[in-house]
Amino acid sequence: MALVAKLYNDERLAERYAVRLDGTLRNTNAVPQDVVIDDLSVTGFRTTSAIGLAVSDVITLGIFGVGLRSAKVSRESDDSYGCQFLEPLTAQELSFALQGITPPAPIPMPGQPQAGESIKAFALLDNEGKLSPRLRLLSITAMAVIPWAVIAVLWLSLYP
Repeated sequence: MALVAKLYNDERLAERYAVRLDGTLRNTNAVPQDVVIDDLSVTGFRTTSAIGLAVSDVITLGIFGVGLRSAKVSRESDDSYGCQFLEPLTAQELSFALQGITPPAPIPMPGQPQAGESIKAFALLDNEGKLSPRLRLLSITAMAVIPWAVIAVLWLSLYP
């Protein structure tokens, strides 16, 4: 009876943490896709929600609190991909990611509804006292045509 053992070099030297972090992954063609990071370490991460990756692809991962990091796909198994950061995370970046810091609320731009404010009501308030786009276009056209019409009428009355 023979035993067969498969030996390989496992370069995962850093402690891994089970997490559920949202991230944005850009593949070799820079096509973005939302992913969920299942485990994270200083040297890499694992995700099961990425698609269309191959071993040795160089990708970019964006994580809130960490920023953008380039990584190389080092393992593929079923629907799971293991990736190794080209530049390891700092202790502070890993700490931010593990704390699950939520992104700050977006700053509303002028003219956008505030949280909880009805969009329909906001649209009515925003247009109050303003002309509709069609009426604006008609007004501009009239202001351009009327002076020429007056000149034409005067010209014809002076030179019959």
